[in-house]
Amino acid sequence: MVVRGLKSLLERLLEKAVRRGLSYTDFLRLLATYSRPSELDFADFYDILAMIKEFSDEVARAPDSLPLMRRRVEDLVRKSYKPFLVDCLGLPEVYEVYAKITKECGTLAVHVEPYINASALTSEFEETYESPTMLELARALGTSLYRSTDKAVHEELGKPMGLDSLLSLARLRLKSLAERLAEDAVRTRKALIISDHGYDAYYIPPDKYYLGHGCESKLAKIAPLIIVEC
Repeated sequence: MVVRGLKSLLERLLEKAVRRGLSYTDFLRLLATYSRPSELDFADFYDILAMIKEFSDEVARAPDSLPLMRRRVEDLVRKSYKPFLVDCLGLPEVYEVYAKITKECGTLAVHVEPYINASALTSEFEETYESPTMLELARALGTSLYRSTDKAVHEELGKPMGLDSLLSLARLRLKSLAERLAEDAVRTRKALIISDHGYDAYYIPPDKYYLGHGCESKLAKIAPLIIVEC
């Protein structure tokens, strides 16, 4: 029931963002500022900001559901969905994948199921899947590992910087991965994209932001499962 409720909230958010024509950068900007929208001029997006806050609050209250995710993935693999494994997939990248597949194949071609990794750490995901590493899990699934997102979050985007600089760097480092995932999934026609966790955007007064994930996170706890059938 918890996962179903989160799924409904997330898909309503993604659908509304697509209808409003938000870009990847727009979505990341809103995610970075949803907790303090009055400080920035986003009057046109208060509805989406409110949806992000509602979703974030529900995620913070939700229990861990990685075992449920594992059972779901195993069932889909048995049904011949090709898996793609990503080390760290944030909601902006989920949105980019969702928007591109919707545009290419229609709104019924893609569904997103948000599961909860309570620690927002890779180690808990690996433990659930009984795999020593993400790379070993990718091999067991018969796929490759997309790891550039987590690397960029830790090495570049985890350093405090101005919001515009963060948005520009994220667009350069993360958006291309989401585009490639969407293209690979569409080409496969019947695919599932899974990730161990996402990330949060953190604010340091008066004007610095950075990305990260860990036990104190909210939205980073989302371990997304994207199901594609074009």
